[in-house]
Amino acid sequence: MNKKNDKERGLLIRILSSKDIQKGIAFFSIALILAFAAVIPVTEEEFTENTIEEEAIEEIDYPGYRVLNATLNILEGSSNLSIQDFEGNALLNESIAEGDSIELTEIESERNPNRLVFTDIEGNLTYSYHLEYSRRPYGLLSLPAGLFTLVGMVFAFRGKGVILGEIKMKQMEEEEREKEEKREKGEIEEEVIFEGEDGEEKKGEADHINFMGVPDEEDEEEGR
Repeated sequence: MNKKNDKERGLLIRILSSKDIQKGIAFFSIALILAFAAVIPVTEEEFTENTIEEEAIEEIDYPGYRVLNATLNILEGSSNLSIQDFEGNALLNESIAEGDSIELTEIESERNPNRLVFTDIEGNLTYSYHLEYSRRPYGLLSLPAGLFTLVGMVFAFRGKGVILGEIKMKQMEEEEREKEEKREKGEIEEEVIFEGEDGEEKKGEADHINFMGVPDEEDEEEGR
């Protein structure tokens, strides 16, 4: 049992001491950190307060990120509010006036809002717009993470091949050493070819047979 544990411990030490394996682990670790950073969401907020002059048309871009909360407050004046998608289709048309508050995230639609458009403004329109959304600013880190993963795999497989080759070579040397020890102890007999009289007679007979397997003509005449 101790011998087996020693072999396993030695193999583990050999694996961890391999330069290629160490490089592979390092690249895998960097790839893991980059991949983790790429999926971390960051919550950001925007607050806008603005006044629109009469008969003007105002457009506010709606972010393409995951919106957590979007609130529009009308502080002064009145107008018509149109919430549109990317193709300019109206998702909501509503008249708004001073004191109104609209929760834009509660609008139910299969299409995502893209912009808010104020039209038919009467007097000066003052509004405040609070937006809270989530995004992944480090999403591009997933590209080097994938590259480092591939490089790490190359080093890991190369190190594995070297270690397996060394293990195979060591096993062959141990088997050869064991055979040598058994041979010295007499447990394995050497194969010896004995050439006795029968061997000499057969060898003599073979000398009188040509390459076709037929006896020589001279020998046939002497036999007669």
